[in-house]
Amino acid sequence: MKSIQTVIFLSVVSSLIVNCQKPVATDKDTQSLLVSGIFGSCFSLDTCFDQYAKTTDEGASFQVFDGSGNRFYARQSILDFNTYKPIASGSKWVTAITAMRVIDCNAGNATNCGTVTAASCNNGAIGGAISLSRTTAQVLGWTGTYANVTLRQLLSFTSGLNAGGGNGSGQASCISTLPAGASSTQKDSCVDVIRDQSTGTPGALYQYNSNHMAVAQRMLEVSCNKTWDTMFTQLIVTPLGWDASQAVWRGNSRGGIDTDGSLSGAYGLSISPAHYAGMLNALLTNGTAKNSSGTNVNTFLSATSVTEILADQYNGAKIGYSQFSAFGYRWQYGLGNWRFCTITDIPAECDKDLISHSIGINGFYPWIDKNRNYMAILAVNNTGRKNGLSLLPASSTSLFFAETVRPLIHLQIGK
Repeated sequence: MKSIQTVIFLSVVSSLIVNCQKPVATDKDTQSLLVSGIFGSCFSLDTCFDQYAKTTDEGASFQVFDGSGNRFYARQSILDFNTYKPIASGSKWVTAITAMRVIDCNAGNATNCGTVTAASCNNGAIGGAISLSRTTAQVLGWTGTYANVTLRQLLSFTSGLNAGGGNGSGQASCISTLPAGASSTQKDSCVDVIRDQSTGTPGALYQYNSNHMAVAQRMLEVSCNKTWDTMFTQLIVTPLGWDASQAVWRGNSRGGIDTDGSLSGAYGLSISPAHYAGMLNALLTNGTAKNSSGTNVNTFLSATSVTEILADQYNGAKIGYSQFSAFGYRWQYGLGNWRFCTITDIPAECDKDLISHSIGINGFYPWIDKNRNYMAILAVNNTGRKNGLSLLPASSTSLFFAETVRPLIHLQIGK
């Protein structure tokens, strides 16, 4: 199996070959910075970070936390720990956690639930409480091929709802073009388009795209008779003390016309890395989150929900599209997060050398190492030329940075 450095090297070489075919306008010395930042040597967390930060569009920050959620390393360059920025696919972990909060609150297994309770999420019209096994037929009234798609399959991208029948990572256009304050009818129409354009077999196909989570969000809305914004505010923003004016979902994450983000759970959130860390703490500690003041929020998630989020959810599904499989990686997937390990075909072996992460296309990269009992967040928002999207993907540079510093972190914590 190829190392992550080999994967990124191939990506860099491929991109360099393509970009030699036409001139690309970049900031002065950007390409030399990128090359030295990728292939140069660094021997401390500080020097590795400083080297990486020089290649970023807007700066970066990096934080590492121990098993109790205490931050033992922090460094920033321009982009600080409290600045809200889009996190692209880092949103997927937030969506999965929100979904499991809905399930836990409905079952009485979590605290700080607001009005998201059994009384509101056991909608008589759909005949039962929300759970990972609830289907699109039971909740949305779907019939035919996709009637038995479960919430579990939607959150793990194994629902067969492939992007418009294609093999890439795209999405139905209605997800990003829903008007602000979209009605239930408009949302139902969008998820129906996703269903009707799909060709995958539920449970048999893994395909990385945004369609799955859009349908999952609509299922949660219908089950609890509440909008996504209401559930997200009550279950995440309020108990964790996030800034409600900035922690918002947008259908169009690159700005422009104001759109409804209630189906954009795969990519649409803006958040600060400091606040994201408080949420992620629940996965590291088996249920206890931290609010913006650093105070523990107990029973934020049940231990069962933490296990479900981080577990291998493939269940035999074939990988139809993964941005990593083209380079030989057969990474597994949980609920809203990747399972990155050396030996992917044997779950017990994978668990011995495993990090869980939810990397964004803009380079935002949070990860958890349950074996070594720590977590880290690299916060960056690379979308322009300086990062070198013409040279290599922002996610590649972040992955390379993480793989470079992980051994240094392991030395520091003695594991």
